[in-house]
Amino acid sequence: MKRRELLKMMAISAGSVGIPLLSKPLFAQSSQYTGPLFLTLQVSGAWDVSSFCDPKINISGAAEINRWSQTANIQKAGNIPYAPFGNNSALFEKYHKDMLVINGVDTQTNAHSVGILHNWSGRNAVGYPSLPALFSATYAPNLPLSYINFGGYANSAGLVRYSRLNGIDNLGELLIPNVADVDKSKSYRNVSDMEKIAALQQQRLNRLSNNEALLPRQRNNAAAYAAALNNGADLESFANTLLAVDSFQEDVEVGGTGSSDLLTQIQLSILAFASGVGCSGDLYVKGFDTHNDHDQDHEPRLAHLADAIDYLWTYAEEQGIADRLTLMIASDFARTPYYNSTDGKDHWPIGSVVCMKKEASWGNRVVGSTDSAQAALALNPTTLLQDDNGVVIQPGHIHKALRTELGLDGAGLSFPFELADNLDIFNPAL
Repeated sequence: MKRRELLKMMAISAGSVGIPLLSKPLFAQSSQYTGPLFLTLQVSGAWDVSSFCDPKINISGAAEINRWSQTANIQKAGNIPYAPFGNNSALFEKYHKDMLVINGVDTQTNAHSVGILHNWSGRNAVGYPSLPALFSATYAPNLPLSYINFGGYANSAGLVRYSRLNGIDNLGELLIPNVADVDKSKSYRNVSDMEKIAALQQQRLNRLSNNEALLPRQRNNAAAYAAALNNGADLESFANTLLAVDSFQEDVEVGGTGSSDLLTQIQLSILAFASGVGCSGDLYVKGFDTHNDHDQDHEPRLAHLADAIDYLWTYAEEQGIADRLTLMIASDFARTPYYNSTDGKDHWPIGSVVCMKKEASWGNRVVGSTDSAQAALALNPTTLLQDDNGVVIQPGHIHKALRTELGLDGAGLSFPFELADNLDIFNPAL
């Protein structure tokens, strides 16, 4: 189904032919969630932080780290240094006040699977949930699209169910399940039948709820079923939000390295948040595993990433939710501080994480550092200043600090998923 076909179907379904989009009498009122929001942006394949937020220049007598530093110098926006590469300037100059850069993050691996696990769960062993899962389970687990995932790591550890959206094309059946034919002029059931079905569904749910013999898994499924029955008004709000959109983002070609649907992911996430049907999600962009022709392929990818981040905040502002949103950007790990024999860069365990929030008190800061060869430098756990006798930042430190910043510590959900000792990374005084 094409995007314009979806909108046409929704408009017809809500219009003169009399097919209810989602019939209000059958459902509870929309919850209209208005609390905090959280997104991760998973940069798949391992980004080159020495050409992004941890810029390095070539050192005489050492292996060449970056070709861009042959003709350019490290730039700085506010307190944040950045590389003049891949349209980085526009991003950092516009958003440095809303940005915390965490450098020298040791993922302790060169393997994609472990790096993904470590960066997105806070631990390099299986079993821990993603931050959006913890966030969703804490704030609004019963929303119809509470936790949205477009790919990448999404382990919820049984706390919540995530919804996989692969673009706008698959939303038709979800939002308009009662449309029966190709020209959208007929429904499977009339309104009277739908009311009877809803009543029978509620009766069955009541029987399940009163059955003391249910096993925990069956009880959880019954609770999810109850939430689904009560989500109709929320989904109608989402449908109406989509109907009001003038145009949807299309996949874009990225410098000859393949297409990306990241802008579509962002648009759908922001619209879901704005309509009150979701509160967290994972965005996912691939193509950064540049073992060959690194500069040629990596630069357009970084430029696309920078443009997408700008679009995310611009669109969130247009939809009135920017002041509620926190964004975490990271990758599997980083790329080597030198080129290989095919002008590519291979895997490197020391990377970076970027967190963003509008007018954040902790913005315009860099925590952690690396040396000229991109080796992690230890920092004092109290002052966060470089200290040879201190600790090296690991993903678990960032996750624990983000849990505190996002208000997840007091909810009781993170208790079974304890992490490393806390580093006060988001303290604006440090």
